[in-house]
Order: sequence, then C-alpha cells, then structure tokens
Amino acid sequence: MHADWINYLQTLNFTSYIPQDRQAVLAPLTHLAVLSVTGKDAASFLQGQTTCDIKALVDCEPRLGAYCNAKGRTISTFIIIKQQDGFLLILPSDLLDTVRKKLQMYVLRSDVQLIDQSNELCIVGIHNAELELQSNLYAYPQLKNSFLFISSPEQTIAFSNELLQQQEITLVNENAWLGLDIQAGIPWLGTATTESFVPQMLNLDKLDAISFDKGCYTGQEIVARTHYLGKNKRAMYQASCTTDVNISPGEEISEAQDESGSVGTVILATQQKTSTQLLVVLKDQARDAKNLQLNKQNHAKITLN
Repeated sequence: MHADWINYLQTLNFTSYIPQDRQAVLAPLTHLAVLSVTGKDAASFLQGQTTCDIKALVDCEPRLGAYCNAKGRTISTFIIIKQQDGFLLILPSDLLDTVRKKLQMYVLRSDVQLIDQSNELCIVGIHNAELELQSNLYAYPQLKNSFLFISSPEQTIAFSNELLQQQEITLVNENAWLGLDIQAGIPWLGTATTESFVPQMLNLDKLDAISFDKGCYTGQEIVARTHYLGKNKRAMYQASCTTDVNISPGEEISEAQDESGSVGTVILATQQKTSTQLLVVLKDQARDAKNLQLNKQNHAKITLN
C-alpha cells in the first residue's frame, strides 16, 4: 500500500463490527488488491483463463469470477471490472503475486501486461450510504446498496473525507466488511484455501461467476464435468460459532459422532459482537449433521445459519 494511504488510515478510528441499524459504513479494504490486465489481447487472454464470460462484461459493471488451475481447483476468486483500456481484477492481496505469476506463464507472445497496482490504487467499500454516480465508483457484486471506490491514494483520501463530512458514516475495518461478504456468500480465498475447491464447491455457479457457454479456459473441463454430470459433493454454507478462540480460514470441521475425519473446511471467519460468522464448505452428508465442530482443542460447535 502507498505510504500516504497508510498514514491517512492511521489518523482514523475504526470499529470491527457492522452496525445493526443499517447505518452507513465506510471501510478501507486493505485485504484486497488490484491487478490490472491491459494490452490489445487482454480480453481474449482473460477469456481463456477465467470462469466468467469476458465478452459479456459491460464497462464499469463489476462481476465475480474465478481463476482455476488445470485440475479445475480455484486459485483465487476475484471481482473483475472492464474499463476502456483493459481490466481490473480485485482479489485477496496475499494471492495477487501468485495469480500474477501463474497468469504470466500463459501470456507467451500475447500483447498482455499484468501489473500489480497495490501501491497505485486504493480500495474503499461503502455500504448503505447515499452516493452520486461518479468515476471510480462501482457497484459491489452480490451486496445490495454497496459500492467500491478505487482510485489513487490522493483521490481516495479526498473521497473518504468528503463522504465523512457530508453524512453520518461509521468507519469499519476489513473484519467488519468481511461480515458483509459472508452475508452475501462471497468466498474470498487465501493461502490456506487456494487450489482446494472446484468453483461449484464455493457456490460460484449460484453467484453467476461461471459461464458454461463461453468455451475453453484453464480448468474448464473439470468445471464443466462437475456441472453436467452432477458430481459436486460439497457446497458452501453460512454458519456461526460462539467460540472466543480465533478461527482461521483452512481450519477443518468434523462431526462429533463421525470418526472418519474432516467433513468440511472454514473459508472465511469474522468475529462480530455476539458470535463468529463463517463461510464453510461441507460434504453433502454433513449438511444435516447436528454436531458440527471445529477440529481445534476446544471443539467449538458450529451452527449453520
């Protein structure tokens, strides 16, 4: 992140929880980063690498998508924004370098530039605020009345200050915003969960993040086979847990009466006021289990929402 942006954030006070009264919130999304994909071959290149239909994208209308390995396992989910001069991929910051390097292997002689914009572009999330249409402001996929503001540190600081002066807005941190992502069912991956799930296990088909008509892309054969043959044996669910112990993505879930081992995995976790909110991927047979628990020392019980 840019030093000016870091210094600005240090002057503000943030809460870790989403207000319960639908109050407007603003959050610096420091857990996300921007990878720009430009060049005359950028569209055709991404069409052959991602699950979403790049040809169907509309300028400045973000969509969810995923990048898979050759075995159809999701390397990273992302929000993609089509612009006049290329595309922006919004993805977890700890996976950006991995994704960039893997994509770079397929560029070959194509006119495609993959540039890490982490130092040049800042990302802010806004929820339940009154906003006027303007450049650099984009609707947040799957989350009603929510937006992304993506711009230079200088412009992002000015936008944030103006919004805070004009409206009563609660400043929240990334932990709180992840609570909104969990409510919307957006499955951000990290280093502990990358390349572990086919997209359907993350409900990306239900989020309109997979095109089954676009043609070939990396991992497409496995993704299509899972779809048309109905061989997906796992799905993602919202859940909660009352433990005081921090829960990390990648932690395994078991069923108290089942000694066969893991029945699921934590995808996202965020501590809110009364409980920890989760996104979990479970085997089909575990969906109706009565005693789901973390495979940690305290074996905290997990309840599906």
